Amino acid sequence: MSLLYLMRAWADQVGRKIFVATVDHGLRPESSDEAQMVSERCAKLGVPCEILKWRGWDRRGNTQDEAREARARLIGEWAGRIGVCAVATGHTAEDQAETFLMRLARGSGVDGLSGMASMRTKGNTVWFRPMLSLRRDDLRQYLKTKRVKWIDDPSNEDLRFDRIKMRKAQKALDGLGLTVDRLVETATRMSTARRGLERLTKFHAAGVAKPSALGSVYLDLQAFGALPLELRYRLFAHCLMWVSGAPYRPRFDALLESAAKLSQGQDHTLLGCHILTDGTTAEVCREVSAVNAFKGGDVFDGRWKVIGPAGADIRPLGPEGLPKCPEWRALGASRLSLMSCPSVWHSDELIAAPLAGIQGEWRFELRRSVHEFFTLIVMH
Repeated sequence: MSLLYLMRAWADQVGRKIFVATVDHGLRPESSDEAQMVSERCAKLGVPCEILKWRGWDRRGNTQDEAREARARLIGEWAGRIGVCAVATGHTAEDQAETFLMRLARGSGVDGLSGMASMRTKGNTVWFRPMLSLRRDDLRQYLKTKRVKWIDDPSNEDLRFDRIKMRKAQKALDGLGLTVDRLVETATRMSTARRGLERLTKFHAAGVAKPSALGSVYLDLQAFGALPLELRYRLFAHCLMWVSGAPYRPRFDALLESAAKLSQGQDHTLLGCHILTDGTTAEVCREVSAVNAFKGGDVFDGRWKVIGPAGADIRPLGPEGLPKCPEWRALGASRLSLMSCPSVWHSDELIAAPLAGIQGEWRFELRRSVHEFFTLIVMH
């Protein structure tokens, strides 16, 4: 509610228009009425508002994590549909401090302890948190002075959730000097360190990593081994995310184990990727069994742009398709990287596999360029 009034005041001052989305998660009986209250308040302010309903959840997994992911997806889709270029969310300084403590408890490194970014870009939309330096009590006082009512979510008192445990622990931490302001200050310093490490990683990446037209990445192991450990782990995690399309890096202990296997010359898998090595060069390529099933449209496995007639049966080339491509060895690519590439089938007949030498009416192009492989190092 504070975000609504502050953003409306900003919009009036600069002559801009704002739109509101509020998510009805459907987790409590009152949620529908609460979303309607927001809509009615927006109507009085002359601000367009849309209620987005979360449907189809099987109620498995971590409730807060699932709700957060659904909220981001619904709002992102809404922003794209109505042509909004930027989305503001209402996170506060307390949210930042709680995030820092939760990640500290999980043993996070520099990236995790840098907290929530004040701004990030996802697709064509900028997401920003204009209230990240403001305290909840100050926002409540702001609403009181404007005689604006708000609703407190009862789940904010539910000690089943880690975030609420951290919130309740804050009073005890204040007495030890670990105040919200001090935690936010530390997260800010960690964010500065993270940006510096990302830029160093990007600077060194060109001499170590080489992305390929098949979506895999080759590593010069001698140059890779000469990097400081922190940069080595960052670059390796980036390669895995680039090839798999995963939004998050693997857990650090899994990354450490994988890097150790790589240094010992062992082929293995992680995060939906094969990591192959001959002791001099390593290749990170897509794991065939991890490729997402094609459900139509113009994107395959989240990475490939499909160009050709609609309605095709598109699958990974796989072990059954590779022998049908007699010239594949001349391409100089590993068999595993080729097997994960998209191909077109009719029943058991291979129609086209342009990346493996079988041409047809279809083409497949990586959605991200080689240039983006390097620029995105400072954005993960």
